[in-house]
Amino acid sequence: MTPLDLLVKQHVAPVMKAAGFKKSGRTFRLTTSNGDQAILGFARHYVDPAAAVFEVDYRIVPAPYWDWITRHYAESDAPAPMAFGSAVLTGRVVPPLHAAHAPDATMPFRARWALREDNTLSCGEALATVLREETVPQIVHLLDRNNLLQECRHPTLPVVRLVPLARVEIFLRVDDAPDAEIKSLLADVELVSPHDDFIIWTSERLESRFTPAP
Repeated sequence: MTPLDLLVKQHVAPVMKAAGFKKSGRTFRLTTSNGDQAILGFARHYVDPAAAVFEVDYRIVPAPYWDWITRHYAESDAPAPMAFGSAVLTGRVVPPLHAAHAPDATMPFRARWALREDNTLSCGEALATVLREETVPQIVHLLDRNNLLQECRHPTLPVVRLVPLARVEIFLRVDDAPDAEIKSLLADVELVSPHDDFIIWTSERLESRFTPAP
């Protein structure tokens, strides 16, 4: 087992398990009752022979957004969201100075952790603390669609929205907002190409809400 994998096992896994996340390798996934997901993962950077340098990021993936991303797949073949993959919003787990690989750097390099032989315990404990006290509460907050929508409209957290706001509004409201409101929001959507079928997809999803199941 590599030092990074050992750190994940000893310091990260207990925190994430207590919060309800499921572990797969260096990836942790939390799924809500409506299918929305948060995925937290580790990215290793081979930039320092004396340290295991890595980043920890999370992604917020609402179910309607992922249905859009995987719309061309058969339902049984659709892949799951991935760490560092497509998402509505992403956040970084930033290390304290003593665990940072480049404490004087600016983002994104300031977000890199450094695991060395002489800081194994302190790095692991620092990461567990940041996850427990900052990251997990942020994730749980953002997995509420109303909270996520407010954050996308009026940012207050150190996160980055990855999808145009007009589309985010639709993804987060298409399953329960009045039909007329969603159709009004579509007027603000900018299509990215002649083949962009977002408006068609949204209209079909709205129609399916009012079509009785066979």
